[in-house]
Amino acid sequence: MPDVYTTEWYEAVRDAMNASAADLPDLPDGSFVVAIEIVGDGISPYVGTEGRRFLVRIDAGRCSWWRETLDRAEERREAGGPVDYRFTGPATVFDELAAGIGDPIDAALRGIINVRGDVRFLLRHADHVKALLDAYTTRVATTWPRGRPPYDGSPGGSQGVLPGAKGESASA
Repeated sequence: MPDVYTTEWYEAVRDAMNASAADLPDLPDGSFVVAIEIVGDGISPYVGTEGRRFLVRIDAGRCSWWRETLDRAEERREAGGPVDYRFTGPATVFDELAAGIGDPIDAALRGIINVRGDVRFLLRHADHVKALLDAYTTRVATTWPRGRPPYDGSPGGSQGVLPGAKGESASA
């Protein structure tokens, strides 16, 4: 099992995304690039106060690549222009989603994760979006070397662990 937020973990998430997409009919045509901004919140032991930024490219419904970027200028260069979607939220929320705690759709609807882009497209391809999100939230067995969420004071702390949540706790 890879440690959360390592290259091996992101590769496993990519592979899980593609395996999930392989079983779906009517994948969206074309390509789009998603920017994910994990905002450092001082609670997550995995994301410093500077946060982390990633790009994910989806081609014909499958993840063709992902890259970590330093800032929006590098993001624009790597994406070849503006991104199609941007998901921005606190590190503890992304940690909790990766641990199978909480619901990414609920987090977006409540504004905890800000979503920018053509939401109508996302709704038209809801099964595909769910498969991609499931890869991040439940399909990869993950180790948590600095402790598994929820953390004291984090948003999911009152939600508890969802049934079927993945991952292992590890001593800090």
